[in-house]
Formats: sequence, C-alpha cells, structure tokens
Amino acid sequence: MLRSVICGLVILMFANISRAQEVSVPLDSAGKLFVIDTDLERRLGLFDDYPGFIEARLYQANEIEFYLEVLHVKDSVTVRSRVPETPEQVVEIRRRVTDAIALRAPDAMYNHKGRGGLLVNSAILSMGYYSWAVPVATNAEGAGAVASFFFLGSAGIMIPYFITEHSNVAVSTAMMDFYGGSRGIAHGIALYYAMDPQEDSERAPYGWGVAGSLAERFAFSQWARKTGMSDGKAAVIGAVGDFGLVLSVVLGTGHDLWDGEHQQDAGLMALGGSAVGLFAGSQLADHGDYSRGDAYVLRAIGILGAAVPATIADATHSDGQLASNLATAGSVVGLGVGHAILKNRDFTRSQGLAILVLEIAGATLATAVVIETEADDSTPYSVAATLGGAAGFALSYSMASKSARVLRKADNLDIKLNHWPLFASFPEKSRSDYEHKAKLALSLIYEF
Repeated sequence: MLRSVICGLVILMFANISRAQEVSVPLDSAGKLFVIDTDLERRLGLFDDYPGFIEARLYQANEIEFYLEVLHVKDSVTVRSRVPETPEQVVEIRRRVTDAIALRAPDAMYNHKGRGGLLVNSAILSMGYYSWAVPVATNAEGAGAVASFFFLGSAGIMIPYFITEHSNVAVSTAMMDFYGGSRGIAHGIALYYAMDPQEDSERAPYGWGVAGSLAERFAFSQWARKTGMSDGKAAVIGAVGDFGLVLSVVLGTGHDLWDGEHQQDAGLMALGGSAVGLFAGSQLADHGDYSRGDAYVLRAIGILGAAVPATIADATHSDGQLASNLATAGSVVGLGVGHAILKNRDFTRSQGLAILVLEIAGATLATAVVIETEADDSTPYSVAATLGGAAGFALSYSMASKSARVLRKADNLDIKLNHWPLFASFPEKSRSDYEHKAKLALSLIYEF
C-alpha cells in the first residue's frame, strides 16, 4: 500500500512540473520570429507604450493561456512585464507583427548574421584575385584588361549582395564560403597539374584557380547551410583542412615532386591531402565541443607539432624528405594532442586568437634576436623560432586557460540508476528475484 502511494505522489509531482512549464511560441503568423529586440523594435514601432524597451517574447502555458513578456527599463531599473493574453488576442498580435514586418522590416525573417562577413570576403576574393586572374588567364590586354578588372571586382560584390538579400546567411556559411573561395584557388591550380597538361602554360593555372574557387565557394557554403553547421565546426574544418593542404605541399616539395616530371603526382598529393584534412577536421569537430576560439588553439598546437621535429631535422642536417616526413608526423601528433587538451575547455574567439598570435609573435621575436648575430647556418633561426613560438604559446595559453570555460568532464565510468524495477512485483520472493531486480535497477558501463 505504501509503495503504491509513493508511486502516485511521484507521478503527480512530475505531472505538476510539466504542467507548470511555459513554452516560447512565435510572435508572427509565419512561426519564425520568437523575439523582438531593441533594433527590430526601432523599425517596427509596436511597443511604444514601453519607452525603455529591451525585448519582447510570447509564452504559452496551455491551450488557452498565453503571456506576452516585455523586458524594459523604467526609472533606471530593468522591469519584466507579463501580460496575459487570450488565443484571440494572440492571433491579433501575430497579425500586427506580421504586417509590420512586411511593411517596415522584410529582412527580419532571415538570419543575416553572416551576410556582412560574406560580402566582405567576396570583395576580398573578387578584388584580390578574380579581377586580375581572369584577364591574365584570357590574355586580355590594354583597355579590355582594365575593364575586366573593374567589372569583375564590382560583380563579385553585387551578385552576392542581391542573391543573399532574401535568404539565410549564418556565420558558418560565410566562413565556409570564404574557405572554399580562398583554398579553392590552390585546389584548382593543383587540379590543373594533376591532369598532367601536355603543354605547361603560365596563364592556365590562374583560370583553373578561379574555377576552383567559384566551385568550392558554392559547394562549401551549401555544405554549411544544409547541415546547419556550427561556427566552431566550420573553424575546425578550415584549420585541419589547411594542415592537409600545406603538409601535402611540403611533402611534395621535400620529395622533389614539383619539378617538371612529377607535377602530376604533386597535384594529386595536394588534392588528396586537402581531402584527408577536410574529412579529419569534420570528424574532430563531430567528436568534440569546439568553439571558434578552440580552432585557433588547435592551429597553434598543430604548428608547434610540425615545427619541433622539423627543427630537429634541420639541426641534424637531415635531407628534405626526412624533414618533410617528420613535420607531417609531428603535425598529426600535435592535432591529436590539441584535440585531447581542448576536450574539456572552451576558449572564446579572442582568447584563441590571442594564443595563436602570441605564438607567432614569440617566434618572430626570437628570430629577430638571432638575425642580429648574422649566423650563416639555418639551424639557429629554426631553433629560435621554435623555442620562441613554444614560449609564446605556453605564456598565452596559461593566461587564457584561467578564464576559459571549463566543460563538464566526461567520465569513463557511467553509472545509471533506474528505481522503477524496485517497485516491481514477483510471484516468489526468492533470492534470485531480488538479484534480478537489482540488476535491472543498477547498470555500470565503462568505456575504454
């Protein structure tokens, strides 16, 4: 009897908790707008009764209970006003909001957080590469080349502007668009050499670079958009993808593949290394809680991982093949170590960028000191750069890690307790019955 009463009380308690929960519901008829902030209210003018307006949200308690919650400032104090609304009043609120958006802020229904960055990146690509690479590839001269320069530069800005005016552009989409646009240049050139052209043209690689850039801009931005990619995942994919591209080029250089006879192998290696890097970056991001700041730290650790064995190879006067092999292996180890270090820490963008920049600053400062000695051998320079970079990383990481957010550590031992089997009835109260109930109630899982 007592057991039944306890079960009933527990069920009633959870039922009351679930009933008391309020759910945020849309403020518009389309079901897309859940909050009206200060900037949007300036354009809509729907809450003039709240002079210090901050934001407004709509909550639903049950089928007939709604609450309009308005956060505003009154007499220098932040106040939250909750106004009960009937279903009929909610319909009217949504109609007013929808009409105001259509009239005064039609773009408010779209996520444009990354649109500004995408337009800036597009301007960089069009003015920095497309505008002069196309005339060079097509052998344009004189007024035609100048006209192409200005036309392509402006088109690279205006076309994305109008295409994205009525579409969602998340920050991750803008990041992947720029990654594909910039690294696609190198991939296009590598593809040109991978196809083993019979005639080595000085102009053709520029055209292939433009084609690769445009193709990857579309492909990578669609990848981010279709999968709802986070900013952190986009940053990690970019970081590890860069390691794949750069290290494959380094390997090709160390093995003398970029000469006339082996350019096809070098191009294939660059494309393959990039593909491996992109895949590895996606896998790392899927198995970790990465932020954009974490991606900067991962870059810094990967660079150190490559620099240490490369410096040792330089100090021992090893050949280019061994040096490139060691740098590649060290970078892979560094990325693995970085993934383990970042598993339970979350760095902000400014913290991660500071760590990477201070590592570079330490390397350049130490190199500058060695330059004063006018050493003829390359070993002092590489040793100084590596030690300076390591010191810069250690200093900046120790400072940033103190204020970085610490994530909950995942225990290898997972203990799960289910109390319901303890209330189950068995025909006979034998020892095996109690053991069976205990096994159902308690489970221990250890992950290696």
